[in-house]
Amino acid sequence: MRPIWTAFLSVALCGCLTPKGDSEQMGARPLIADCGLPVGTALPGLTAGPEGPALLFVQEKGDTVNLRWASWDGERWSDTVTIAEGTDFLVNWADRPALAFGDGDDAHAHWLQVDPRGDFAYSIQTTHSADGGTTWSAPDVPHRDTAVAEHGFGQWMVGQQGTLFAWLDGRCFDGHPEPAKAPMEVRAAAWTPTLGWSEEVVIDSSACTCCPMSSTALNGGHMLAYRDRSAEEIRDFSAVSLGIDTLGRPQVITMPQTLGPDGWHMPGCPVNGAALASAGDRTLAVWFTAAGDSARIRSAWHSEESWKSSNDLQRFEAVGRAAAAVDGRGHYYAAWLERQENVSVLVGQSWDSQGSPQFDAPLVLTAADAERAGGFPTMTGLDHGGVLLAWTTTGKEAHVRTAVWPPSPE
Repeated sequence: MRPIWTAFLSVALCGCLTPKGDSEQMGARPLIADCGLPVGTALPGLTAGPEGPALLFVQEKGDTVNLRWASWDGERWSDTVTIAEGTDFLVNWADRPALAFGDGDDAHAHWLQVDPRGDFAYSIQTTHSADGGTTWSAPDVPHRDTAVAEHGFGQWMVGQQGTLFAWLDGRCFDGHPEPAKAPMEVRAAAWTPTLGWSEEVVIDSSACTCCPMSSTALNGGHMLAYRDRSAEEIRDFSAVSLGIDTLGRPQVITMPQTLGPDGWHMPGCPVNGAALASAGDRTLAVWFTAAGDSARIRSAWHSEESWKSSNDLQRFEAVGRAAAAVDGRGHYYAAWLERQENVSVLVGQSWDSQGSPQFDAPLVLTAADAERAGGFPTMTGLDHGGVLLAWTTTGKEAHVRTAVWPPSPE
């Protein structure tokens, strides 16, 4: 068998280059783009910015944590902008900060802040920008409770209707006689520049405690995916459509629908979220499951108000941590982690605008760290085609890497 190393993306510390060889023949043809990214960075988050892709990341300097972002000009990263910094940030490999841009010059970001009242308590801090992310407001908090509990895994949903923010809320754990049986809620609030945060709304009264959520914009609203939790400990993913009501509060447009379903009976949290990507009326979902004691990646398509065609994607042992995006042509992409021959790799697949896969089997994109320090990959679509990927390599210091992934050879 051909060694899997021949399909890896080359990695350069600073130079920008297009590797040749088997990666190009397989259709990966990546452009390594680490130009200007500082060493010592982690927790990358890619999103669509006002002038192209934007990258959020964390950089630790001694006891101080810096939350920063940079914009991509097609060749390299701009000078970075500091959003916030402090010594009380909670830096968590799975519960990551996020950045989102809205219409005009609106921008929003969040991070976690340690709550000194409890060993496992922390709050969500949010900040807002009215000048495209150059300057940022004083922090505010979307949840209004005073519980000593976890609040995290936030998800921004910004659109023409306004700004929504959803999170996992653990206030029911505070004072519960059996914390393991306490429900973790999915809550959401809406934000406006004049009124700040709206009244909170419970989206689901019992969700998995620490699986990242994901969202994607729909015509007239948003779709939010989260790992659900039934009374029987079935931990399959649910997706719900959200909007904003006439009173400026989050509104459930369609009731939660199960992705799959997998029927995964799991008494604990697998710390593995789903990924969503939408174009027009078609949405791709990609997620990890170990139902039936088989660790694998699954996908499904949503159109005409229902989920269809749930399929397994990976070739080897799946680790998960999926990411997904759509490019300007309406082509879909997904990436996730696998272990192949005792080596951890980042793997990807792409589909055309009709949902047909571009490759017979997923491509090995690069070597990757499947340990917690390696975090989660992230991606965002490019207007001219392809996606920009980001992931974290580890060693003496963590380092956020980025690469452009075209769908196929020209």
